[in-house]
Amino acid sequence: MSNLPFTLPTCDQPATVRLEVFTNTAAGLPDSLDASVYTCEQHADPATDTIEGTNRTAHRVKMAPDVQRTCGHVYLFPTGQLADSGHPRWCDQNDCGRRREHRSGAVEVDTNRPEATIVEVVLAQALDDGAEPQVLISAADTTEAEPRTVQLRLSVSQGYVLSNRMRLLTEAARWERRNGGHW
Repeated sequence: MSNLPFTLPTCDQPATVRLEVFTNTAAGLPDSLDASVYTCEQHADPATDTIEGTNRTAHRVKMAPDVQRTCGHVYLFPTGQLADSGHPRWCDQNDCGRRREHRSGAVEVDTNRPEATIVEVVLAQALDDGAEPQVLISAADTTEAEPRTVQLRLSVSQGYVLSNRMRLLTEAARWERRNGGHW
């Protein structure tokens, strides 16, 4: 009934319990929300024991009153570690085939005040085997009648170094401002 790497007890009776399944970190702490498992009361404890015997954690949560499932129904989250979607965990899975690359959702660099430049950052990875993820930075200048967009592709290592350099520079500018413009 599911793509789980283990077998859960099931009886096809109406489910009354929902178990959220998390894959644990190396330290044994819940990390990735992987699935929702629906069981009847009779199979809740045996299902929990089975799940927790596979380096995972099962959290019992209240079922929504309008949800109708049978005992043994499993929903795999596409971003979880149990999903075999062929997409990286960070991919939003929207239109990858047309773009020929996986992309995360765009994160807008938003200061909560008007800015002359709109900046967005995404992760992207070509669909080719062995392709490494890249950081894409897009900046649009909104001061001109025809906004001009510039894109920059960086390796993840370059993105990491850039983020550290940006942090150091912005901290230096903040420090100067606090000291009346004097170094």
